[in-house]
Amino acid sequence: MAERLSYNTRSAWQEWKHPVGAVDLTLTGRVQPLPVRKNINAVSNAESFGSGIRKVGSNSPAAVNIMDGDPSTSWSPDPAEGIDNAWIELDLGRLVTASEIVITFDETAAPFQFFNVLLSGGDQFFTNALVPVNGTLAYNLSRKVGFNTAHRLVLNPRLHSLGLGTAGAAAESSGGNFKETSGLIRVIRIELEEFVEGAGIADISVSAIGDNISMGLIERGGSIELITDLQQVLSGAENMVDGNIVTNWAMQTYHQTQTGFDIFNRIIFDLGAHYWVDQVRIIGEPAGAPSGIRNSYANFFWYQLLGSDGSIAPDGTLRFDELAFVDDSPLNETVIRNFDHEFDLQKIRYIKHFFPSTRNGGDRAGTHGTYRSFALISEFQIYGQGFPAELQMTSPILDLTDTKGLTSVEWDAITPPGTRVEVRSRTGNEIVEEIHFFDKKGKEITKRKWEKTPSSLRGPTEISISVGSDWSIWSDPYVVSGTLFRSPSPRRYAQLDLRLVSDDPNVTASVSSLHLNVENPIALATRAEVFPAEVSPGVKEDFTYFVLPTFGGRSQGFDRLTMNASVPVDFMGLILGDEQIDAQITPTEQGFVLDLPSMVRSSELVELSFSSTIYQNQTRFDLFLGNSNLGSDVRQLVEKGDANSNVTSESVSVQLPINGLLLANIAFSTSVLTPNGDGIGDELVIEFDALKLVTPRPIKVQVYDLAGRKIHELTSEDGLAQRYNFTWDGSDDEGSTVAPGTYLVQIEIEGDSQTETAQRIVPVAY
Repeated sequence: MAERLSYNTRSAWQEWKHPVGAVDLTLTGRVQPLPVRKNINAVSNAESFGSGIRKVGSNSPAAVNIMDGDPSTSWSPDPAEGIDNAWIELDLGRLVTASEIVITFDETAAPFQFFNVLLSGGDQFFTNALVPVNGTLAYNLSRKVGFNTAHRLVLNPRLHSLGLGTAGAAAESSGGNFKETSGLIRVIRIELEEFVEGAGIADISVSAIGDNISMGLIERGGSIELITDLQQVLSGAENMVDGNIVTNWAMQTYHQTQTGFDIFNRIIFDLGAHYWVDQVRIIGEPAGAPSGIRNSYANFFWYQLLGSDGSIAPDGTLRFDELAFVDDSPLNETVIRNFDHEFDLQKIRYIKHFFPSTRNGGDRAGTHGTYRSFALISEFQIYGQGFPAELQMTSPILDLTDTKGLTSVEWDAITPPGTRVEVRSRTGNEIVEEIHFFDKKGKEITKRKWEKTPSSLRGPTEISISVGSDWSIWSDPYVVSGTLFRSPSPRRYAQLDLRLVSDDPNVTASVSSLHLNVENPIALATRAEVFPAEVSPGVKEDFTYFVLPTFGGRSQGFDRLTMNASVPVDFMGLILGDEQIDAQITPTEQGFVLDLPSMVRSSELVELSFSSTIYQNQTRFDLFLGNSNLGSDVRQLVEKGDANSNVTSESVSVQLPINGLLLANIAFSTSVLTPNGDGIGDELVIEFDALKLVTPRPIKVQVYDLAGRKIHELTSEDGLAQRYNFTWDGSDDEGSTVAPGTYLVQIEIEGDSQTETAQRIVPVAY
């Protein structure tokens, strides 16, 4: 009986591991990626960071009106509480780099005329022992406003004056007033100095660069890797992405000594999804230290920023490209505290920050100098725009309760041009269960400690499930809904991987449902192998494909065999047990289909004979069992194993001899080319086998004279492993017939790690 496992509700999708903050699991059950925005009002989503109104002196119920975006609502203090309580504080919930603050007053009355505006990045006060006082807030910038008559006051937080003149009126920006570290805001405080009847603050908005992608990086499944040449363990990376200017990451220096060589360090940020990124801002303010000693906390000498979309280099590492480079300068150490880099919008999953912490073999300040710490980063801000370029969701391990045949994967999605949905699968019969023990505070502890704790003080236990050793690797992607299942089946357990991909930041794919179709298995298990398992390249060989099926339980049997291969295959015969089977054959583009005269439910050896020519190492032959009662959409891939003890293969792939050959079996149709039009020897047909080319690689066939001049190029294109033939009619590149003489035909194949060339002499006569 067919079954279907479906994910089409919010609660069902919430069981999947997904990048929190990058995707919205809607109430209607749709998986909807969320865009990264540019030029945002940082007040509008302050509550999503657990903040909003920090404190208010009076009339607290109306305080939220200053951040609701509604000009018809406002906050005003209660005069009965006195002028000392006529103040309000707005917390953005994280550090932002702001370009403008707009205070809007209630249009139905005169605005407040006299008040103070105070800005804080989140700094704290310190004790005499230089210890920060939790819960305190130090304001970095303040400005008195007097005789205000405007209902809309625009402030520039990058200027000491906030863009206000001496009387509080808005002033033009001045380069001389610019302070490089300004614009960093977390809290805004407004203190009124006098009441105005009917006046109120209707709205406060803060224009910021955009959504900071690094916020929530770890929660959505990303990570920060700290790598150093030093013999020390680095920690505290989460401080760079917590939105708090007081916490920071830095390299400790007090215990280091000169080494005689330079020390290099790498911080690698995994964003948890692929984003379109065009800006990185490194905040290096040592706000966690008192102002008097901040010069002992250094930033950098020089550094390089690199980005990667996850592509793999030939050596197996991530391929990175440079985003920005900061030249060596003493100003980078303690003068320039914040570093801003803009670049072309590009798809990025990983960002690497590469920097030295020494100069000239360790004889300059850095990790081997007199600074308290080096490479200090308060916040590593990452900005971009548009929908994620790629985000990934992974299902929990699906328990099918019994060994089942998995038949196909279907989904309902909206995929605008430039977007696509990809699904992958893996399966297995074994899982690993691990019990985790916790104390009352939710901290994980050892089993021994948990057992020694009195039962009344014990915390809960949790069981985690992970895949066992018999699980398959992730399948090739399903890109079309309804595609037949690609992972080993039947199995007890399965897992799915969903990816939403976009090549355009302005559009995204979304999914409303995903279904895994399941049947009772055709056979409970199969073991298959092909013989011979190794052959010479380019030579047609006869093969036997052995299959030993096992039936039992709810297995349904088969009456159809489908052979798929990447090379042409010619059917020769079929034996079941000791009986020759007269099957109906239907050729297909990938091989052939055999329909058997009756259903097979006995565990007898199947011997399928065919012939084929192999050009590629590890050429795979896939055989599927089918059942006509279940339709063509249900089939079961046989699995490699020991099907016949008389042969030594246990593989369904055929390999070539282990050598470096890329070129074999060269053949010319004639020994002498005579292009005189008499029909004999007028053309030279050149044939050869290209071997072991898994991906398209350059193949060239060219004709030279004996002086080394190229006369004619027959081909210079990329190709795969197969048999090739090209024809030369004796003409040159201009189309003219070449002069009689001796010529050289050169065949060249460029592989991944080597290039192979073969040359043959060809006489041309008339």
